[in-house]
Amino acid sequence: MISELDILNSFQHLVEKDDNNLVVVGSGDDAAVIKSQKKDLVHSMDISKEGTHFPENSNANDIAYRSIATALSDLAAMGAYPSFITVGLTSNKTNIKWYEDFTNGLEAIINEYDIKLVGGDITFGDLNICVNVFGYPFMKPLLRSNAKPDDLIYITGALGKGRKGLIDWKNNKKSKYIEEFFRPKVRFGLSKYIASFASSCIDISDGLFKDLGAICKLSQVGAILRYEDIPITNDINDLAYGDDYELCFSASESFSEDIVRLGEETGTLVTRVGTITADLGVWLVDDGVTMAADIRGYKHF
Repeated sequence: MISELDILNSFQHLVEKDDNNLVVVGSGDDAAVIKSQKKDLVHSMDISKEGTHFPENSNANDIAYRSIATALSDLAAMGAYPSFITVGLTSNKTNIKWYEDFTNGLEAIINEYDIKLVGGDITFGDLNICVNVFGYPFMKPLLRSNAKPDDLIYITGALGKGRKGLIDWKNNKKSKYIEEFFRPKVRFGLSKYIASFASSCIDISDGLFKDLGAICKLSQVGAILRYEDIPITNDINDLAYGDDYELCFSASESFSEDIVRLGEETGTLVTRVGTITADLGVWLVDDGVTMAADIRGYKHF
């Protein structure tokens, strides 16, 4: 079976080519950083497809909000704030009310994060939304490649809320978690402050194991996670499921008190969940037993 990584690798040589030193950070992180006249531009693109990223018969208002929010999360992981977006919509809907609802969801999120919609396109076909997000670093871009041995590992929020929200939605169960799935909150509030000292960062979209594994691979380090320290909503599968859009970041132990304070000041749950190691691999310690973490996470193919 072909994988997402197989496909991305086939394009990699094109992404890496930069004869004009325009690209500051290329493929491999949550977003690209492009040199501009005054300050570097951070860009990412995300595609949301009906039946894969959101269920069929979802409310158009929620589809629009979720599609933008999940794309914006990449900017937060890069230590960047959003400025403007474009939206490409492929749709087979024939009721104008659907598009009015979609527009309402779009308007809600661009107003919430004070961003501009500067363009887009629409065509007929199976429902999917392609979102391009553009922003600027709060300070310097946060990368996946700078984690160091003995750095502490932190996550924001609790894992599994989106997973539970989707389950509750499918079971027609009223639940506060449904909004966590359709309207995840982007962690710009904390990202703004950790950008000055975090050694690495990624957003948790494909599961903590897989996304932390991406940091470890690019930083050429390993990680040990302690299960009892990780805030979860359902069960151990929350560690690999994804759809959280929380931040996972590393930082020197010298910043531990600052991180606690920033969590309190921004109203963000921030939890230390493990340690970066010199030995490669992602490991989970549960009740005194150390086991290799399944870093496959969510599979796009």
